[in-house]
Amino acid sequence: MSGFTALVVRPVIDHPVGPPDHPEHKRLILPTDPDVQAAWLHDEVGGITEAATWHRSLTIHVHDNGQNFPLEPNAVLWTLAGLWRGQPLDYLLYGAGVITGPESADRKAYKELPPQLAEQTLKAVDAATDWWIEHDYNLPIWAHYPTLPAFREAIVHTRRALY
Repeated sequence: MSGFTALVVRPVIDHPVGPPDHPEHKRLILPTDPDVQAAWLHDEVGGITEAATWHRSLTIHVHDNGQNFPLEPNAVLWTLAGLWRGQPLDYLLYGAGVITGPESADRKAYKELPPQLAEQTLKAVDAATDWWIEHDYNLPIWAHYPTLPAFREAIVHTRRALY
């Protein structure tokens, strides 16, 4: 059993001098009450959330206006979205993101991550984070040109870590 039902994924922050900080991703329990859950998601992403689904059993929640706030681009979430979508995104995701299960049938809330999928998702988050820390010199380039073929390697590396 994983002990968590949602995962908060923070961006890898590039520093002009020295290595990037290793972000502290959080394993949390997703509230099941729809009103509490909406407020909780708002707090975790730092504003109004936008939900995106690139995997039938997962949803990524991000700030709906992160680029204009400005929040840091999140290369780890971008990598996961590309992995689940089957190709890189041609745009960036900003700030911390929350990964939950899919939207419930009544569309009032999101489901919890099942234990096995939570562990697999955490493994993917760790692999993507490690790749971006190892390739931190690419972060400023990626933020302007996310579709360059070189960045597909982050997705390939993350996929390999799962198998």
